[in-house]
Amino acid sequence: MGRKIICPECNTIFDEDVLKQKNSDDTCLVCGGALSGEKESAHEKTLDEDNGEDNWITWYYYGMKDKKGKPSGSASLRDKPIDLVEHGDTYFLIQEFKAPPESECGLDKVKEILRTYVPDAFVYPEKKEPVIRCPRCFSTDFQLVPKKFSLLTGFATNRVDRVCVKCMKRF
Repeated sequence: MGRKIICPECNTIFDEDVLKQKNSDDTCLVCGGALSGEKESAHEKTLDEDNGEDNWITWYYYGMKDKKGKPSGSASLRDKPIDLVEHGDTYFLIQEFKAPPESECGLDKVKEILRTYVPDAFVYPEKKEPVIRCPRCFSTDFQLVPKKFSLLTGFATNRVDRVCVKCMKRF
């Protein structure tokens, strides 16, 4: 087996022997970009130095289970693994990934990297407002009408009723 060569254009990994068999020592078989074994190793080193990936740690993204053992929708992000043999009834592993420590970049950067693997991680759906409907005809068209004069309170009532536009039911 020969050296592994990476195309700088499409990041395809080739074996040097395969490239020699195809008479394509200096061009990529996939995208046609220029290949050079020496440049690739230098390119990899500059990538590692730029991103600082040499000190990245493994992060664990866990989902939580409800009492019945089904996914509950809540999640946990940890830099140390959970013993799933002991806590397997409450947690399950969703994704394991590499990211910088929290002390270097903060938890928001770690979550951003996690979203490259799991796009909907820590994205919570917007809560829907309840829809007010008429109890008689179930229409959503209503009008707010102030309550009438009361003998006990006089005109000091500040309450309002909803009146359905379709069936005129007060609720």
